[in-house]
Amino acid sequence: MGTVTAMAPRQGRGRRLDNPNSQLGRTYLVLRDATYWMQLHEIGEAIHHRFGQQDSHAAISARIRELRGYGVTIASQESPGPGGTRPHEYRMLGDWDGDGGGAA
Repeated sequence: MGTVTAMAPRQGRGRRLDNPNSQLGRTYLVLRDATYWMQLHEIGEAIHHRFGQQDSHAAISARIRELRGYGVTIASQESPGPGGTRPHEYRMLGDWDGDGGGAA
């Protein structure tokens, strides 16, 4: 059995947040371009309309958490819903430019 002594770094595989071919990119692009607070189902509908992909609510929620991990500021708030439900709404504050995002 051989051993690995050194591994070459990956070239050209950096994480692009604006890649519409990934769930992360689609979620980022929809939230970046939104002009109002959006619920998960609205984000999913916008993704389907813009990119022809059907991302689940669970996947979108996970991508929102992942975007926050990259330093993108995504605010959330509860809104009153039918029958006493309190769905969350999301909105990106500022555009991510590599320094942590945030409101301008």
